[in-house]
Amino acid sequence: MPATFSVGGEVAVDSELPPRPAGITPTVPSTSTVATRPLTSRSVLQVGSFSRNTFLRDIGDTTLEQLIMEAHRANTDVRVAEARLVGARASRRLASLDLVPTVTGIASSTRQQQSMALVPGLRSQLPQQELWDVGFDASWEVDIFGRVARNVRARQALVASAEHSLDDVNISVTAEVARSYFELRGAQQQLQVARRSAENQRRIVKLTEERLAAGRGTAFDTERAKSVLYLTLASTPALESQIALQRQRLGVLLGRAPGALPPALLESAELPLLPDTLYVGSAEQLMRRRPDVMAAERRLAAQTLLVGAARAEYLPRLTLGARAGYVATSFDSIGRTGTSRFIAGPLLTLPLFDVGRVHERVEVAQAYQDEAEADRRATVVRALSETDAALTTYDRAHARLAILADAVASSARASELAQQRFEAGLTDLLQVLDAQRTLLEAENQLVMGHTTAATALVAVYKAVGGTWPVR
Repeated sequence: MPATFSVGGEVAVDSELPPRPAGITPTVPSTSTVATRPLTSRSVLQVGSFSRNTFLRDIGDTTLEQLIMEAHRANTDVRVAEARLVGARASRRLASLDLVPTVTGIASSTRQQQSMALVPGLRSQLPQQELWDVGFDASWEVDIFGRVARNVRARQALVASAEHSLDDVNISVTAEVARSYFELRGAQQQLQVARRSAENQRRIVKLTEERLAAGRGTAFDTERAKSVLYLTLASTPALESQIALQRQRLGVLLGRAPGALPPALLESAELPLLPDTLYVGSAEQLMRRRPDVMAAERRLAAQTLLVGAARAEYLPRLTLGARAGYVATSFDSIGRTGTSRFIAGPLLTLPLFDVGRVHERVEVAQAYQDEAEADRRATVVRALSETDAALTTYDRAHARLAILADAVASSARASELAQQRFEAGLTDLLQVLDAQRTLLEAENQLVMGHTTAATALVAVYKAVGGTWPVR
């Protein structure tokens, strides 16, 4: 029976079939068949600690690891997320400055002349007067009701959200690089299968031509063999196009031009080995590891604090202020006796006729809080759904891969036997061609199945928040 998954408890993906071969080269069929193959049994490992690097080490592909490291340094989406984090931290520091007094230096020079109308009985114009003012103004809001403190804490929550968002972008970039890399390797493997099949089919064509020349064959056999060869050759341009497209996509993810890719991508390589069992922990652990969920929670916390800060504007605001300095009629007189000034005292403000504006600001903050709450709920539901779908997809893809490996082994043996019987004159060419078509299709299906399972593993990595259990 296939493994079942429960997001509410510890989860393991168990394949009911033994591991598939490391490569795609056909092997000799085993004596056991799929129907009689014994089921494997694995216990669920209780996992408590997780690492973001174990996934790459488990894959064991140094080229992929280097590509991911380069993408984290050069990818434009990562740069955007980092810039947002820098801005969030600056906003937090700016809000924190409201907790300390504001001190402003003042230096001014003015020339004024009073109007005769200001002094009753004055019969002549007052002379012009020049004033020099040097000093400072200081003010400090006493945060009685916590308005400023809530703003600071809200900005701190937004910083945490930006940090988690950066982690989420890094995970997404890692997943995209891995997915494109696996699809590139899969296309390269399919191309190799097609070329190997074409070489074998060329030998069949040559054999039929030799038999026709010796009077032991027919033109029908020759043309039929050529038809199979041409159909195989016709599949190579599409595969070459797919390889080029995946290289271009990797170039974009790495921030490189298509012609400046690492040399390792220009050569074919096998797809990596895939684990038989995945340990991802419980739903509670998943929620604590998914950066998008944690980012949504921090955004909700920030909006909740901003609602409290907006409501605090209904209450009185106490500000302590002071002004000190010197005022003189000439620059040389500044600092002399009689030119000093000093004002200090509290200031209490209350929005009497401005309550409407305060109310609307509270409504705006409340609406943002409701939006953040809905986004958090949607993120949690999406996380659980993605994880369940990714685990199920990988489980079935892994099980299918083992069956395809047996199919390739059986097809290879059947093709070899058909060709031996044809060369001995015991059968006609149609059986050979049919066996070759079956082998080519089985090998293609195996490569595509391996690619599907590898990309499904990437989906699991992304679904569990980019972490992998330390075992």
